Amino acid sequence: MSLQAFDYATSDAMSVAQAIADGVLTPSEAVAEAFAAIDRVNPELNAVILEMRDAAQDQLAALPETGPLRGVPTLLKDDCPSFAGAAMSYGCRAARGNVSHQDHEIVSRYRAAGLVVVGKTNLPEMSCNIATEPTLHGPALNPWSLSRSVGGSSGGAAAAVAAGMVPFAYGNDGAGSIRIPSSNTGLFGLKPSRGRTPCGPVSSENWGGLVCHHVLTRSVRDSALMLDLTSAQEPGSLYVAPFEAQSFLAAAGRRPGPLRIGLVDRSDLDIAVEPQVRAALERAAARIETLGHKVVPVSFAHDSVALAQAVTDLIAAYTAIEVDDIALEMSCPVDDLHFEPVNIGLAEYGHSLGGTDVLRARGRANATSRAFAGVFAGVDLVMSPVTPGLPQPLGTFDVRSSDWKTFIGSVMAASVFTHPANAAGIPAMSVPMEQSDDGLPIGIQFLAPYGAEALLLSVAAEIERTYPWSQRRPSIHA
Repeated sequence: MSLQAFDYATSDAMSVAQAIADGVLTPSEAVAEAFAAIDRVNPELNAVILEMRDAAQDQLAALPETGPLRGVPTLLKDDCPSFAGAAMSYGCRAARGNVSHQDHEIVSRYRAAGLVVVGKTNLPEMSCNIATEPTLHGPALNPWSLSRSVGGSSGGAAAAVAAGMVPFAYGNDGAGSIRIPSSNTGLFGLKPSRGRTPCGPVSSENWGGLVCHHVLTRSVRDSALMLDLTSAQEPGSLYVAPFEAQSFLAAAGRRPGPLRIGLVDRSDLDIAVEPQVRAALERAAARIETLGHKVVPVSFAHDSVALAQAVTDLIAAYTAIEVDDIALEMSCPVDDLHFEPVNIGLAEYGHSLGGTDVLRARGRANATSRAFAGVFAGVDLVMSPVTPGLPQPLGTFDVRSSDWKTFIGSVMAASVFTHPANAAGIPAMSVPMEQSDDGLPIGIQFLAPYGAEALLLSVAAEIERTYPWSQRRPSIHA
């Protein structure tokens, strides 16, 4: 194969790595392909908010001699995964000019694998939204439909991968922030178990353990490989997910065998599932049964109303800390010239909570894991919608509103199927199985018991082989 015949924009990371190993292209040429793709489509999508061209050349000069993804370009979300010497805005106007002083452990593991970070992706302020429409950078747009939300908070990452700028990108997930943008853009998105991937050395945990770090990918095998490359125990971590004897990549190549899968299509938060999403879930369940699995109706066992309030309280408490820290570090006032009004309101509410309120919220969230344990006593996996509706119109989740209560209520409602996995600490994934009547992607969520990422990846790969999604391309593509 020649470089002219190699299609970078539709290749997954393992294909790019193989092309480099075969001499089809060099690491420098792979990085040049990434910047060329960014140049072509990012002006329309606003997915990448920082191009790291000089840093990419420095990384190329220091590439390890070997590495499973040597020379493959990728992108970081502009928050948790600090890259020493690079600007980090957190999507916040107050943080303009902030520069990271050390690498996040995730970044260190990316470097060891031979990856080259070429830039940072757009995100809502402090990742506190399930849409990506910050005042600082402006909205990241969905390459499938410019009028529809790309999702959030890893929305810039989703737009960049779906449009072919890089084969995968880092994301994090505190209430659905990998799975929701993956669903909205036709990507595969896995949220690992709590403690599977590292948080340090910048922090010991994020949002009280709600947040997990991983990637948004075009293929299941890329997600599995990246979990292999980033999931080794981090010294000093608060918790560690169960050890997996076999690699996750090997698990993705293994048939899962017949499973009993519970189907959840409603929540006691009383949020209606849109007809097209319900129809997509029913079609997906029928497809799952053609693979030899048994689908049976089940219900979430936790109190969705109490959980939504607990997650709100935790997010508010941590938002108060983040707002205070940024304001102190950048010597700026807490006002709507520097912060989104909804986050100011959330921070004020967070400050009003007592220590016992926060501990009670954390206890309610953690209790969700026991509720799921009861559900998994009768089924191997659970499947559900990712969101109750199709990708929302731009502006639906308005961070400039002064009504923070309505804003966070809408976020909890739209993440009613995703945030329970964050509270329980269990792994969950969005699989791009379906589309709407007019071609918008619809992801189907699968949840597994704590530590069972291998089972999820095995099922996802089986679906990918039988009902492949790789040929679907958005209207805007590099």
